[in-house]
Amino acid sequence: MALKSAHIIFVHDFFGWGPREFGLPYWGDALDQIGEPFLVHEAKVGPVSSFHDRACELFVQIGGGRVDYGERHSSEARHARYSREYASPFAPDWSEEKPVILIGHGAGAQTAMQLQALLAMDFWGRGTSADWIEGVVCVAGAINGSLLPYGIGCDREDGRLKRKPSRLIAESFNFLGMAAGVPSAMRKPFDLHLDQWTDGEEDSREAMARLDAGAFVAGEDNLAFDMTLQGCRNANARFRSHPGTYYLSLVTNATHARPSGFFGKTWRPDPTIHPILWQPALYQAQEANFAKAPIVGWGGGCLALPKWRPNDGAVSVVSQRYPFTAREEPVGGEGVFKRQRLKPGRWYYEYLDRAIGQRFDHFDAVIGAQLKPWVPGLRDAHKEIYLRLGETLRSL
Repeated sequence: MALKSAHIIFVHDFFGWGPREFGLPYWGDALDQIGEPFLVHEAKVGPVSSFHDRACELFVQIGGGRVDYGERHSSEARHARYSREYASPFAPDWSEEKPVILIGHGAGAQTAMQLQALLAMDFWGRGTSADWIEGVVCVAGAINGSLLPYGIGCDREDGRLKRKPSRLIAESFNFLGMAAGVPSAMRKPFDLHLDQWTDGEEDSREAMARLDAGAFVAGEDNLAFDMTLQGCRNANARFRSHPGTYYLSLVTNATHARPSGFFGKTWRPDPTIHPILWQPALYQAQEANFAKAPIVGWGGGCLALPKWRPNDGAVSVVSQRYPFTAREEPVGGEGVFKRQRLKPGRWYYEYLDRAIGQRFDHFDAVIGAQLKPWVPGLRDAHKEIYLRLGETLRSL
């Protein structure tokens, strides 16, 4: 049975950007590879906003209207309830009969999952259901969280950000600029979509001052917290796999094992990892640790720290496959591109290094393949990911 979806929406990661921003295409060559009959769209949601807020912004970009974060949520988070209005949505006829497919990178994966959770409960009172989303594709998805937020200022015990957001935002912007090779004098800030926190303040210094002094940093309604193990466990508790939706995860890894001692091993970043991701990858592979269990169940099975050491520079490999920190979700197993039959309601995952024959770091699945011309065949391999994904979606 062919998919009903005509529209595919791409959703960016933490500190990602939208079309016509930053001077570089966030998704690299991906959008041009999916192919007919799909119409592809590139969303722009809050780069540092929580999964919930991003999902609310994504909802109106797809279907139109004014961003509504919800009365209760906004009151608890202590920010404005309403934000921007979108008069030219991607899919104005969006419905259960005309659903969409979401492709999320990094934090974009949980953003897509949280949107489906909100649709399932008819959060906006528009008669929505989980059937409005026919497919969720996670690309290097932070489905169960990442160790990296603890290295940039999040508390290991409760996951909350313990530093000024303005500093984190400035450092993240410089980090991206260096990764893209853009000279500091040419780096222009892009839209942070934080109207709910800054009351639309246009002066960037005043806006950052409001973030530093307000509930954004004191609470849990921000993406730094949501990307932690604690934040993603909360998100997974709100989400349930829907029997009518296809769930596909494309897993990236840019670390390799080396023998250590008689029987042990340590993980190291690959030589081809983007230089800017070397230290983040090393931190997750060797340094990140916890004096106390960050979430229930930590220490055993897939929640044993050694399982979280292999990573792509931003997200552990084990975290990218399917949600497991809140409850067991239905899992179809390994294999996406060559599997003869994929069933809705189950999570399937593909290790891209095995499927494509190329190692990918966290950036390579998006713009990074264009930033590393010294890696032979990387850009073609990047294109192949989305060519094969398009073929897979057409076969469903």
